Amino acid sequence: MKKEKLEALFQTLTLEEKIGQVVQVSGNVYMEDKQTIDTGPLQDIGFHSDFQLDLIGSVYNVNDWRQIKKIQTEYLHKHPKKIPLLIMADVIYGFRTINPIPLAQAGSFDFELIQKGATETAKESYRNGLHVLFSPMLDLVRDPRWGRVMESPGEDVYVASQYANSIVTGYQGELNEEKTIEEDHVAAGIKHFAAYGAPEAGREYNSVDMSLLKLRQTYLPPYEAALKANAKLVMTAFNLLNGIPATANKFLNRKILREENNFDGVLISDFAAIEELVDHGYAKDKQTAAQKALEAGVDIDMMTSCYANELQSLIESDQLPMELLDEAVRRILVLKNELGLFENPYRGLEAETAGEILTATAKQTAIELVEKSSVLLKNDQQLPLEKPEKLAVIGPYGTSKLTLGFWASVTGSPLDTISLAEGLQQHFPNQQLLLSKGYNLFDDYEAFGPLKEAVIQLNGPIDAENELVQEAVEKAKQADKILFTFGENFMESGEGASKAHLDLPEKQLHLLRELKKTGKPIVGILYTGRPLVLTEVATLFDSLLLVWYPGTMGGIGISNLLTGKANPSGRLAMTFPRAEGQIPIYYAHHSTGRPMGTSNQQPRFTSRYTDEANEPLYPFGYGLSYSSFQITTDSAAVHCRAGDTFSFKLAIQNTSQVDGEEVIQFYIQAAASEIVRPVQELVGSKRIFVRAKSVEEVEIEVDSNSLGYVNESGEHVLEKGSYRYLIATSSDNVHKSISIVIE
Repeated sequence: MKKEKLEALFQTLTLEEKIGQVVQVSGNVYMEDKQTIDTGPLQDIGFHSDFQLDLIGSVYNVNDWRQIKKIQTEYLHKHPKKIPLLIMADVIYGFRTINPIPLAQAGSFDFELIQKGATETAKESYRNGLHVLFSPMLDLVRDPRWGRVMESPGEDVYVASQYANSIVTGYQGELNEEKTIEEDHVAAGIKHFAAYGAPEAGREYNSVDMSLLKLRQTYLPPYEAALKANAKLVMTAFNLLNGIPATANKFLNRKILREENNFDGVLISDFAAIEELVDHGYAKDKQTAAQKALEAGVDIDMMTSCYANELQSLIESDQLPMELLDEAVRRILVLKNELGLFENPYRGLEAETAGEILTATAKQTAIELVEKSSVLLKNDQQLPLEKPEKLAVIGPYGTSKLTLGFWASVTGSPLDTISLAEGLQQHFPNQQLLLSKGYNLFDDYEAFGPLKEAVIQLNGPIDAENELVQEAVEKAKQADKILFTFGENFMESGEGASKAHLDLPEKQLHLLRELKKTGKPIVGILYTGRPLVLTEVATLFDSLLLVWYPGTMGGIGISNLLTGKANPSGRLAMTFPRAEGQIPIYYAHHSTGRPMGTSNQQPRFTSRYTDEANEPLYPFGYGLSYSSFQITTDSAAVHCRAGDTFSFKLAIQNTSQVDGEEVIQFYIQAAASEIVRPVQELVGSKRIFVRAKSVEEVEIEVDSNSLGYVNESGEHVLEKGSYRYLIATSSDNVHKSISIVIE
């Protein structure tokens, strides 16, 4: 629709019709089957009796394409101006073909592959009737107690920003001059604006308090990268930020988001966040909450009655300018127009591919993401597996299909999942696997509500733990090698799953200790949505592979890694602590005036723990391979001016008998600065494939501006002086360094 025609349509809207556009409800409102997961408070929304549900502008979490088509048809029949519904959904890391969780994907450092995965997700979503996805989640995280670290790209600014660009571009495609989103693509909805990943004590929905400098340097850049990639929608955060709820924060939403980042898309609240302004103590009632949210620039009220019930009286009594509602409605109509909904409200549902899922391309991409995001944490010569070893696969994740992670419960299906045992049997078709449950994945099923029966059917009965241990030990004694699957069940990570303790459950530790007594080699396969404390656990394994929640094709990808068909190359996008008392722990910290090891003070009076090491168990960027590499460079020193680029050559030699990929990471260190810089900062990366006993040479080009920083005003600053450019394979494993002088 031409802009002039869209404006003409807008001019015909009544006040009631405009208010309808800024209200969003769950698709359950329109459906007979309400057995879906609600991701917020279960409550009656409380619309006034005179509010017209038929005027609502958008719905979320209807994921069956036939139901979407039915809802849209009935809605258009009733809407006086025939304005289509926007269909949105919580699609975080896959629609039906579920990829590894974002925290895993980010550790692949393969941003082209991540974009390819997002493109496949967009294609499935489009062909099943969705218009907007509530992802990527770009909240930087440095506290693994927070359950939502699983859907974040981790602790690093560079990685999170690259991830942001990859996901948004994959979802939306390359936009044309009209900024329209073409077929097989959907709109990206970035979240949660802003700094939601830094809640006090790692507790869900908790307050955030940080300096403006830290906000600008660390937490805003990933969102800003997504905005530069033209993300169409932004979701507000639940948290307070420096005393003001993000959902009513004018500084965040009007100055930083709209003015500084030139965002003219749609801003939506998170689930019930506008009404929660009352619970925060920021609004005295729902009417005040509605007023403050709209004044802050929030265009859509998700799942409360605040806008629906209160905007009309606020506007008619001149407490709220009509212009604020008008600008919100215009933005919503523009998004619908950019999606082509006025021409085709059944976008994606009328082609032969309608309802298509689990294509060969999508599944192959998911396998590659598993292979490149799983992290080999330890290997004492027990991997890759050799034929014809007799393998005992112990632990419920050996056969479980519940490996998708919390968020995939919305659109994914465990029935599609390839389990580890199924994957291994494809590699070893004539070899019997000694399978043993080992321990119960769940202690009870009461937390699953309407999904209880389905989970019981998939997971089976809850057995006596002592009997499971005895059976597992007997199976282990018959084997040449033990594959022990362990970690968190999918309900232990995700929204609302904050933890104070990050150790393994005692029943898993007990079983592992008993298996260790058999004297058989043990390979650990760790399923989790967050970093755990593995300080004791790691010592009990001969080899340890971190697979996160691997998604639909997990069994194939993991088996490829275990058998050597694929070579591990994933890295950690988030630090693993030695103990909970170290949290928050991350590599890009600042030095103190009394750093341990380099201060001239007595050891007691340096920055250290008396009962634990300062260092993590596994640092950011860490990951092993079946290959071994040596790295050399032709440069030792560079002199340049601000804004210049410089280059140097790297030679990567694979000294092993196995083809592999090395993930080179480039960090900087500033000698001194007007604003104290972190001890090191990642500014670039390069994945390089090198054949066995071969050398690959690559040229690396560096923009000197990447050595700079953002100040409190949001300005980029590059100071004159000395820097070190570190060539590394993890944040604590530097191979070479180049001295740089900015003149």
